[in-house]
Amino acid sequence: MTLAFGGLTAVDDVSFGVPEGVVKAIIGPNGAGKTTLFNLITGFLPPDQGRIVYRGEAIQGQPAHVVAAKGIARTFQIVQLFYHMSVLENVMVGRHRLTRSGLFGGMLRFPGMRREEAAITAKAWEVLEFVGLADRAHQPAAILPLGLKRLLEIARALPVNLGSSF
Repeated sequence: MTLAFGGLTAVDDVSFGVPEGVVKAIIGPNGAGKTTLFNLITGFLPPDQGRIVYRGEAIQGQPAHVVAAKGIARTFQIVQLFYHMSVLENVMVGRHRLTRSGLFGGMLRFPGMRREEAAITAKAWEVLEFVGLADRAHQPAAILPLGLKRLLEIARALPVNLGSSF
């Protein structure tokens, strides 16, 4: 894929694949286009040319929330947490977009909504165990040191990739 901003080509004819279960790193100096590449993959920017294929489906040009629903999420260079919420609640936010109960179901606490909330909480605990933050689940996100805040932000993105079923 290719993307240019005016006369500056930020991503030039990049092509690669990542087999399922493999971790791949993108490295390079400042200004090399790494962030732009991730913005293309996650739907924050559409490519000028080329395709982005995920599990056989072309996803280029789809909005970020649609791409995230398929299991592709990102974090940002500047940590962006809900500092007034607990560590556990921050991770739970990563799954709330998957609920089906809606506004009224949430306000009236229908049984379906309570089941969804229990599933979200269980998945959040699973993610916190996975990243090693379970012992801090009830602490406010604001008091974590910077490295753990970054880890929490990654944990919040992980639920998207751990399945969407309740």
